[in-house]
Parts: sequence; C-alpha cells; structure tokens
Amino acid sequence: METPTEPISFQKAVDQHNAYREYLECMLPRVIELEPDESFPDCIFVEDTAVVVDDKAVITNIGADSRKGEVAAVQDAMEKIGLKITDMREVDETATCDGGDVLYPVSYKRDGPGPLQKFGGKHLFVGLSSRTNQAGASVLQEAFPDVEVVAVDLDGMTSTKALHLKSIVTHLDENTLLVPDGEEWKGFTDRMGLQDRGYEVVRLPDPTACNVVSVNGKVIAQPNIGQESMSILMDEVEKRGMMLVWVDVSEYAKCDGALTCKSILIP
Repeated sequence: METPTEPISFQKAVDQHNAYREYLECMLPRVIELEPDESFPDCIFVEDTAVVVDDKAVITNIGADSRKGEVAAVQDAMEKIGLKITDMREVDETATCDGGDVLYPVSYKRDGPGPLQKFGGKHLFVGLSSRTNQAGASVLQEAFPDVEVVAVDLDGMTSTKALHLKSIVTHLDENTLLVPDGEEWKGFTDRMGLQDRGYEVVRLPDPTACNVVSVNGKVIAQPNIGQESMSILMDEVEKRGMMLVWVDVSEYAKCDGALTCKSILIP
C-alpha cells in the first residue's frame, strides 16, 4: 500500500468499517469475517482476492505483488462453504486480476412466495487496468462459460484517480449501471457496449457516487457525494422500490478504497 497523502484516523476507520459490517449483517443471512493479517495491510480490501458467480469462485492473482498472499485465507473460507474453486495462478501464471475490476450486474429478488430468484447475471465486465490484464479476463471466461466476459480498457480514464473499474461503475440492479457524467464517460459506456447489451445508464456528477453496494433490494452508498448526485441516486433507488442507506468510508478513500472493496457477495 502506498503512503496516503492524507493521514488516516485509525479509530475512525474502525468505526466506519464496523458500521459497514453491521449494515451487511442486516441485509444478508450470513456474514463471514476473516481475521486481519498484519502482514498484508490492504487485506481489508477483500474484494480483490476472488470473483464469485453462483457456486463457483476464481481465486485471483492480485496485480500488486505485495498483496498476493491475501488470497490464502479467502480461498480457505470459500472452500469451507462449498464453493467450487479455480485458482487463476494454476490456469495461467501470467494472468492478473483484482476483483475490483470485475463488475457482475445481478440481483436476487422474490417474485412471489418462495426463495430469492436470480435476475440478470449475463455479463462480467472486466476492467483492463494496471492490476488486471487480458489473460486474467480470459481465465474468467474459461471458469464461467455461461457468462459473457466483456473486457474494457480503462486506459485514458484521466478525470478520476480510480484504481479499478468498480471504483467508478457499479450496478444499481441487474439492468441499471451507475456511471460518472461527462464527455469522456459517454465514450466509455460505448466501449462497454451497454446499450447493445440492454443496460440503462444513470449518470452521476460525482464519480464517487457511482460506487455502491446493491444487495437484496438495498443499496449502500457514500454520503459525501454532493447534493446533485445524492438527489439523483435517491430518486433512482426510490423508483425501483429499493432502500438506500448511507455509509461513510472516507478514511478508506484516502488509500484508494471504496464501498465495494470491503466485501465479496456470495449467492
């Protein structure tokens, strides 16, 4: 982890993470917490260690050498709950991938009585970045043959300092993606082929607002996003009959962290 330009308040970061965890515990039937590993100061950004689709998980080869050891604890936890594991490093040692570069627009909802049903989940958008390469995207396609993997070059995205694709693009539901407003982003959505693939795009003035966690009809968003972005997001969530909660992760933003970075959603 690079030294942040702004000092991080440890206690405030702990409080923010506890609030994040507590909201997830209210939204999900089970939350698995891993023990922190002092050897890997970035291990709280657990999302980068794996990509999960249905009952399968790809353990990634994280792009930063200093973080590669983080995957062992995650793989062990996923094996214990019965996920079918593919180790990216064993498939192609040249492949790299951070889970933060992988967007899987999917929702689980109740359509009448009975268990939650899956909606969407047709595409994996994979950002080609300093952390994720084409070989990594190819391993994901091999591991998840029923899903179309769409590789998206992040080169030229200069208006933000986003480290990963999901720092700036996430899904509100299975049909709707949040994308920053502005000229360069119009071309970016064309690059993703969103219109051709049937997605609605909601554009928000603040790129930070585009990073949300959407799970089981609820949306976790960051409060420090400006009034215009906040109003648009509130309206879009309300139109879809979803619930919006605000969780501050500003201390993690100082070290390139976002809401999605701190969890892996498993169906």
